Amino acid sequence: MSARSLILSVLLVLGGCSPASTNAPRTVVSLAHLDCSDCGLELARAVSKHPGVVRTRFDRRRSELVVQADASVDVLALAKSHARDEKYELVLGPGKGSYLPMVTVPPGLDVAFIAKDGVDVPELASHRVAGKVTVMEFGAPWCEPCRKVDEHMLAVVAKKSGVAYRKLDIGEWDTPLAKHYLSEAEALPYLVVFGKDGARIDAFGKLDLVRLDRAIAAGGAP
Repeated sequence: MSARSLILSVLLVLGGCSPASTNAPRTVVSLAHLDCSDCGLELARAVSKHPGVVRTRFDRRRSELVVQADASVDVLALAKSHARDEKYELVLGPGKGSYLPMVTVPPGLDVAFIAKDGVDVPELASHRVAGKVTVMEFGAPWCEPCRKVDEHMLAVVAKKSGVAYRKLDIGEWDTPLAKHYLSEAEALPYLVVFGKDGARIDAFGKLDLVRLDRAIAAGGAP
């Protein structure tokens, strides 16, 4: 993902808002089957530049575009015109936004969720797998690079029985889980690698599969 300073807020707000404009109608367009939050942010920016649009915001967690605009503006048609080449679906109304599902884990692989929707985990040590290199990934459904890590790690775990993969869904940057562990993280995914002996090998906050593989090897996985 982009630098954390650019994505700390759940909402992206664009456009001005004078007292005279606050009564403009508000329309919610859900983005279904979205692959990353950046696409929603880009759509909000594009729509905000249209004449008659007062303000736009993208609710990353709900995958919803909220537009305040003059009644003459067909918000859904406008949004579709800017998302013509995208693969996600635009649906009028709230509560219909979604992201692509995470990678399906084949049976038998040592892969598991230990936190969802930002619920805090008191400590990570108890979730290390004895005798295995354990990779812990802090991510979120809206994080596209996290999907790439998932795909990579499923292949690694399938080939190497000495590696375990544990996922922690932060939900957002302001959840208890994120505040506990990611105060200094610049981006998602944030990866922590423990060696077979339980020692912490590496921790970093970006998509770097080469560094990840090196940490796994350093942890004792052939």
